[in-house]
Amino acid sequence: MHKISCCVSVFVTLQLVLCLLATSGSASAVPNDHDALAGFNKPGRAFFDVNIGVTPETFEASMGKLALYLDVIGQTHDSLRAQAIVPEIVVVFRGSAVMLVTKKASDAVKGLISGLAEKRVKFEACNVATTLMGTSNDSILPEIKVVGNTFISAIGYQSSGYSYILIQ
Repeated sequence: MHKISCCVSVFVTLQLVLCLLATSGSASAVPNDHDALAGFNKPGRAFFDVNIGVTPETFEASMGKLALYLDVIGQTHDSLRAQAIVPEIVVVFRGSAVMLVTKKASDAVKGLISGLAEKRVKFEACNVATTLMGTSNDSILPEIKVVGNTFISAIGYQSSGYSYILIQ
């Protein structure tokens, strides 16, 4: 009787282990974007329109928010590349967000912009916004090209197949 009980116990234990292995494999599977990218054979074109509100009272919090979004943009770039999609990303700053990308930017923001620029992410700042905000174009970070009007950039890039993504 003891042998049967022992065998049943081993069998039940083995079943539990196999069940755990089967479910843990699916539970720990890395999320992916295969459904969205099925049959996709073009560059992954994204136009990030950054319009984060900034006031003197919210400057530091807004800077932190920008750093978070720049990090996510970097993750998006890397995830596209990891899934065999060539990323073509443009990030534009308009409105008061231009005040976040000057030489007064946090070290985190400067580092993220520099790192993304090395990955060939393009950056633009709106001259209309710098003028309205009283921000000198010369104070904009060197990786960022000041353009006439980022609304026109949005029109041009969207007509070229870039997906529009608003960040506020």
